[in-house]
Amino acid sequence: MNTLAIRRNSQHREYVANVLADTDLSTISEEARFHLERRLGIGGSDVAAILGLNPYRSAFDVWQEKTGRKAPDDLSDNQRVHFGIELEDVVAKEYAHRTGQKVQKRRHPFVHKSMPWLRANIDRYIVGADKGLECKTADKWTARDQWGKGNVYQTANGSVSLFQADDDVPEPYMLQELHYMIVLDKREWDLAVLIGGNDFRIYTMTWNQQLADVVVNRLTDFWFNHVIADEPPQAQTVQDLEALYGKDNGSKITATPEIVDVFRQFKTLKEQISALETEAYGPLVGGKRIGGLDMQIKAFMGEHAEVLLDDNGKKLCSWKSQSAQRVDTTALKKANPALIAQFTNTTESRVFRA
Repeated sequence: MNTLAIRRNSQHREYVANVLADTDLSTISEEARFHLERRLGIGGSDVAAILGLNPYRSAFDVWQEKTGRKAPDDLSDNQRVHFGIELEDVVAKEYAHRTGQKVQKRRHPFVHKSMPWLRANIDRYIVGADKGLECKTADKWTARDQWGKGNVYQTANGSVSLFQADDDVPEPYMLQELHYMIVLDKREWDLAVLIGGNDFRIYTMTWNQQLADVVVNRLTDFWFNHVIADEPPQAQTVQDLEALYGKDNGSKITATPEIVDVFRQFKTLKEQISALETEAYGPLVGGKRIGGLDMQIKAFMGEHAEVLLDDNGKKLCSWKSQSAQRVDTTALKKANPALIAQFTNTTESRVFRA
C-alpha cells in the first residue's frame, strides 16, 4: 500500500470514528443503524447522483446526507418504493426459477478491502456463480425507452444457459451494478426487473475497467475532498443553490459581462413566455386571466364535459366539474385567532426577482 493509500485509510478511519463516537449501535433501531452505516461510505445508490446522472438526487443531496446535515428522504409513503421492497423477494425467486441459479440474501454491508469508503448493500448473492443480483421493479410506460429487451436463455438437458446477454438498463442502475462489482471484486452482475407487474426481464452487466477507474476516482475525490473535508460539491440544481445559499448576507455584487448576457437572455425568454401565456389564457386583469384561446374552446364546449377529435371517440380535451375542500383561513382568523397563532410557523426563503 502506497503512502497516499495509507493516508486516505487513516483519514477514513478517523472520520468513521467521529461519526460513531456518540452512538451506541446496540441501542438504536435497525432502521437507524442502517441509515447511520450509510454515512460511513458511498453505496451503490449514491454513485449516479455523485456523477450527476440521477434525475431525482444530486451530489449535493448525497453530501448533505453523508455529513449529517440532512436526513434521508422519508419514503415510507412512497408507493413505488413500498412495492419495490415488497416485490424484491418475488423478483429474486423468479430469477432463480428462470435461470436455475440459487440466490442468497446477505443482510450485512460489504466493504472494499483497500478502499473502505466504498460500500455495498446488495440484494442477493448468486451461489456458485461469483456474481450478485439486483432486483428492481419499473413502470411499463417509462420502461419503453429506458430498458432493453433483456437476456435470452436456452434450455438443454434440463439446464438453463445464457444464450444472448443484454446490458441495456438505465444509467443509474448500470453504475450501481458496476459499483457492486468494484466493492466485491466481481466481473459480472445480474439485474432482474419486473416491469408493469407482468413483464419480467434479466440483464447481465460485465466488467468495464476504464469506466471502473473513472468511477473510483470520482467517488474517492467526492469522499475525501467533500465529505471528509466538509466542503460542499458544486451545485447541480436550483434546489442545491437554495439549500447552499438559503439566506443572503445583505451585500451587493457587480455583474460580470457574462452574467449580463445571461440575464438578458433570461429576460427575453420570460417575455416570450409571458406573451405566449397571454395568447393562450388572455391578459391579466385584477390578478386573473380573462381568456384567450382557451376561452374560444370553452365557449364552444358550453355544458359539455369533453371534446372528441373524431367520431371514433378519441378525446381532444375536457372541461369537467370537480370539487375541492379548502379551509377558509379568513373566517378562521376571525373566529379563533388563538388557534391560528398556535399553528402558524415562520419560514425563511429567498425570492428571486428580475
